[in-house]
Amino acid sequence: MEFTAGETRLIRECDELADLAAASDWLEGTQFGKNADGLLTWSFVLLTGDRRTSLQLVFPALFPDLPPFVLPADSTVRLSQHQYGEGGELCLQYRSDNWHPDCKSTDVVRSAKALLEATPKDDSFSDVESAHPADLPSLLSGWSQRFMLPPDTARLLRLRLAGHATDIRMNLERRIGISRVLVARIATIGLDSGLCVPIDGPGVGGSVVPGVLYRLPDIRHIPDMPPEELKELLYQYLPSWLRKWIEGAGDMLVVMSNGNREVLLRVRYDGSKRTIDFFHTFEPPKARERRVHGKMFRESSVCIIGAGSLGSKVAASLAREGVGQFMLLDNDVLWSDNLVRHELDEMDVGHHKAVSLKHRLLRINPAVKVGALGMSLTSQSAVQNIAQLSEIISSCDLVIDTTADSGVFRMAAAICTQKHKPLVWGRVFAGGLGGLIARSIPTEDPPPLTAASQLRAWCDEKGMAPPEGREHNYGIQGDGDDEPLFASDGDVGVIANRLVRHALDALSTTEMRVHPEPAYFIGLRKGWIFDHPFDTHPVIFGPHDGWAKGSTSCAEEGVERVMIHLGVQHDA
Repeated sequence: MEFTAGETRLIRECDELADLAAASDWLEGTQFGKNADGLLTWSFVLLTGDRRTSLQLVFPALFPDLPPFVLPADSTVRLSQHQYGEGGELCLQYRSDNWHPDCKSTDVVRSAKALLEATPKDDSFSDVESAHPADLPSLLSGWSQRFMLPPDTARLLRLRLAGHATDIRMNLERRIGISRVLVARIATIGLDSGLCVPIDGPGVGGSVVPGVLYRLPDIRHIPDMPPEELKELLYQYLPSWLRKWIEGAGDMLVVMSNGNREVLLRVRYDGSKRTIDFFHTFEPPKARERRVHGKMFRESSVCIIGAGSLGSKVAASLAREGVGQFMLLDNDVLWSDNLVRHELDEMDVGHHKAVSLKHRLLRINPAVKVGALGMSLTSQSAVQNIAQLSEIISSCDLVIDTTADSGVFRMAAAICTQKHKPLVWGRVFAGGLGGLIARSIPTEDPPPLTAASQLRAWCDEKGMAPPEGREHNYGIQGDGDDEPLFASDGDVGVIANRLVRHALDALSTTEMRVHPEPAYFIGLRKGWIFDHPFDTHPVIFGPHDGWAKGSTSCAEEGVERVMIHLGVQHDA
């Protein structure tokens, strides 16, 4: 039988492991096998002093380019702080970042022996220093229950009087992956009369549950001990009256602080049986401003008309860009067939889009201020909402229309013209052929209705109108019996991203803008006026005359003048 070079190397490694076991008095019970993933394994018992540890060496599929790794035979065991979670592989001297052809599997086994010899029995903490810097995500992978405590929140906890208890509420967010992970964050501190809300990350969503903060006397020290021992010791630090109250509650989150360090315990009682869970406390990295002009946009307010596929993506992206205030207008409800192109997901089906999108933006950035109205602008009641829409637009710095509805656009355009507010709008053409992004900024561009007229004239010069999708679903029917061609999520995403850039330009000074022209027809595939994907046609508008003067609406001025002309008296 002929073997490949890799197979020959693997056979040689196995022979060397067998020789090591025969020559060593610290190895027992060695056996080759295959795990559930079909990988070759070598099981062995490692003897260190009076300690017997069952381990397993696993050869990865990419051996010998990657080294074998060592796991405890018991998937619930944590042997060392140099281990990736309970039952995880040991972080040894030989790893993928320093493995080379001269290294051998026997070296890996000897490295495991050296680590466990330096680790006291019944104590997973040793004095062995890490051979490489431990990043926070890697450290957290070993903790399924985590307490995220930013510095400003910790400061609020430490302001409490020593020896006193304070009511708190905590946000618990669960995620289920390879294992279940529970992350706890402080939501509020104190009762209504003296309520404190952390500004650096109470979180949005999850379950908000009651808890208690106990500020230990300053002389109390929280020792460095294994969690199993520490949690029982800390619980005894609590005064008897508080322990009795917790026992009566049955299930309680308890934050303990000595003014320098905080620990979170979850104490549960089932009759007289008590269970204490220990949360690993960690400080998240200091937030860095990654947005280009985030500080400038933080004070900006944007009204988005339409929370459908295009509008939802635009809103989410603007929240990530740092826009601080939103008003979302849409009376539609999310259905399952909307999910193919929408920012929202299955959890929002059956809910109104604007309200669900509000919660989505808060999940992206809890600091944003978001209003959501189920305002109908396409039905017969639309005229009745003009006054309310006018008031909303007056309070915003920018209006974005994503509805592709000519009636809605006309209403928004008229109000923006009266109120001297910039309007940005976008369209996704049928079949995902491309789209349009346009802006109308007071004193720079013609009013929106004039600008839209100039865009239609531009298309007329080309001899063809933009391909409109049926029922606003971005679809187009092909010739004959061809299946309809619909815009994909990626198609809508491209236009949404460019529309966001157009919106940010409208909020920026002229010298900061990325898009020099007020309107663009953007091609995504060959068809209509587009010769190839990303074929882009800029449009330059004509004179910018026509913006209304003054802060009073034309409707109010007009009614007043007509009444004077008719000699009609005001109602008392």
